[in-house]
Amino acid sequence: MATLTWKGKQPVDDQVLSSLAARLHIVETFPRQPTESIAPSAQFPANGWYNRLICGDKSNVLLALLPEFARAIDLIYIDPPFMTGRDFTSGSQLAYSDKWKNDLDVYLQWLYETFSLLHLLLAEHGSLYVHLDWRATHYAKIMLDEIFGVSSNAEGVGFKSEIIWHYQTGGRSYKTYARKHDTILLYTKSARYCFHGERIGERRGSQKRNHMRKRINSDGHITWTIRSAGRLYTYDEDTVMTPSDVWSDISHLHQKDPERNGYATQKPSALLERIILASSEEGDLVLDCFCGSGVTPVVAERLGRRWIASDQSSLAMQVTQKRLLAQEQCGPFILQRI
Repeated sequence: MATLTWKGKQPVDDQVLSSLAARLHIVETFPRQPTESIAPSAQFPANGWYNRLICGDKSNVLLALLPEFARAIDLIYIDPPFMTGRDFTSGSQLAYSDKWKNDLDVYLQWLYETFSLLHLLLAEHGSLYVHLDWRATHYAKIMLDEIFGVSSNAEGVGFKSEIIWHYQTGGRSYKTYARKHDTILLYTKSARYCFHGERIGERRGSQKRNHMRKRINSDGHITWTIRSAGRLYTYDEDTVMTPSDVWSDISHLHQKDPERNGYATQKPSALLERIILASSEEGDLVLDCFCGSGVTPVVAERLGRRWIASDQSSLAMQVTQKRLLAQEQCGPFILQRI
């Protein structure tokens, strides 16, 4: 199997894990609202569970979570820095720096450590979504193949999908094709993972697709037929199609979008809703260690999932906490620090 090499490549071994583990301390507790005001899906079966919002560097946070949550996270979504060489601000306040002293080796080691720790936290049936762009996706895929393993088909361990999130916004260029997409890599720890395409798929409808033949029944109902390998396949207009790996129906948040909360690299709720619905069940545990604008915990909360969200940015903590508390229904969560 091909592997990626860079200056200073260092695996995360057991000795490092045992010697560097930090402890999390509760800073503040946000109690549950009156029981009658909370949706049944938000009343988790685990007695005494509190969702967690954690302020701290992801390396320290993930290490601190390992004693309690090793092989216990059902779904992980991360939207880490992309190695853009920029600082991102909200107004005059720094959200995060993505400069890395212009040293790709430093960034790659940081990313490798992140993937290694997340793999240890992920349940055997769990899924990992990694959101990047053209700058680092090709490096990330080789790293993830090394950490998760490679199977001869998409049904085993490791790589499952390379999702293209295509959007209309973005810069123009006179020397290259305009860059209008991000890439989201989906990896699983085993062949036994959660996936519900029927929850997010599009209704087939009356629009012509591929080379299918349209038939209209006497009652006006539409079916589609196609012949392949000597067999005739028939599909009803109300059937849900298998979702594709190109997502062009979710747009970037424009500057005046009411969902915007001022965080520089905010992602739309619709994106996280699709991922969480497809790859988790109610009551499952979702982790995002670069929570930024707070979209992952907010959507997880709304969909009845438990969550752990962290970020090293104090701005991210402020924005996420405010966004959670602004919801009509908010379960209990604690604010923690290393």
